[in-house]
Amino acid sequence: MTASADPCAAPADRRPALSPARRRTAVGGALTAAFGGFASFNLLLSAMPAYAVRSGAGPSGAGALTAVLMAATLAVQPFTPRLFARLGRRRSLAVSGALLGLPCLVLPAAGSPAVLAGLTAVRGLGFGIFVVAGVTFTTELFPPGERGRAVGWYGAVVGVAGVLGAPAGIALARQEAYTLAFALAAGSAALVPAGSCGLPSGPGPARPAVSRPAVSRPAVSRAGRLRTVRATGRSLRPMAGLLAVETASTTAYGVVFTFLPLTAAAAPAALLAAQAFSVVFRLAAGWFIDRYGGRPVLVPAVLATALGTAAEAAAHQPVLLMAGAALFGAGFGAAQSATLVLIMQAAGDGPDALGRAGVAWNIAFDAGTGAGSFAGGPLLALGGPFALFPATAALLAVCLLPVLCRARDPRGIHPGAGKRSS
Repeated sequence: MTASADPCAAPADRRPALSPARRRTAVGGALTAAFGGFASFNLLLSAMPAYAVRSGAGPSGAGALTAVLMAATLAVQPFTPRLFARLGRRRSLAVSGALLGLPCLVLPAAGSPAVLAGLTAVRGLGFGIFVVAGVTFTTELFPPGERGRAVGWYGAVVGVAGVLGAPAGIALARQEAYTLAFALAAGSAALVPAGSCGLPSGPGPARPAVSRPAVSRPAVSRAGRLRTVRATGRSLRPMAGLLAVETASTTAYGVVFTFLPLTAAAAPAALLAAQAFSVVFRLAAGWFIDRYGGRPVLVPAVLATALGTAAEAAAHQPVLLMAGAALFGAGFGAAQSATLVLIMQAAGDGPDALGRAGVAWNIAFDAGTGAGSFAGGPLLALGGPFALFPATAALLAVCLLPVLCRARDPRGIHPGAGKRSS
């Protein structure tokens, strides 16, 4: 949910040529927006489950609310390239911040699950635009050779927002200070349009031009759609295993961040540890990937994420719970950087291919988060934390197997692949 390639990037010569001072301003604005948007998201991601239970939704309803958020996020993401081309960088990012923040001002008056779901869906639309726009416009500002480090720095800012947002949301929910939580979420989201002012003022990246043969409009439309579907399918095929790993890892993320606050008294400290380790290992992974490739990072990162997820079943053993949370955060942070860079490499070097890879990665992130939040509720109700967290860890381990098998194929991803991006 936290990085992507430019889904509508123009060729390199069409990207804005910025002076060093102007580039620093633009990067600062983009990272400010990233911090604000993800702080708002994480604060309510951890506070809303308890608010939903208080409103009569129950554990399954709490998970379903997060699933609504991610479903709306997924629904809007395929349309972001057209939006960026029409509105430009600044306005696209500002619109996403408004959709993310304004519903927070209405949430204190929302008492029924249906109203909560509607407001959550609006926030999901804003978040869907935001996650693609923020990192798209940030990535534009860095040369390709610094891709791993750029992803690492962006991920670190996202992680810091989580370090502050997630534990704060849990603490405020336990004090039933929901009005304050919603106000802080709205204020954090206001940083998104504020940060957008630092971006270049020109139009967003142009959509790729499509040559139209001299045939009737319906024929052009059908042929164009068919070509698009085939091209998309071909481009996604090499990255299918990586997308499965990304989906499974964010399923674990959705499970841990939605249900750990409902199962463990030490959840605030555990989630703080997870976010803190995620920040450190996102940065470290970016440095490592630029030098040695993504696969040496991916496999141990996914295994660490799985082990850390399983350890979260130890709700009444604080030491084991904290150790598992730290391991989960370290593995999850490194896995996000590794899957993104490897998916970009699997897609190819063309801007259209990288764009599809970026949108696909974001969709996998959000689909996994929503799936974990939605499916975890019934599993928690049936078997408790000793069923929920180990089952999620097992799913993650299974999804890693195709990537390991493909890595043995000479056509697959080899350990040195990441050096091409440095």
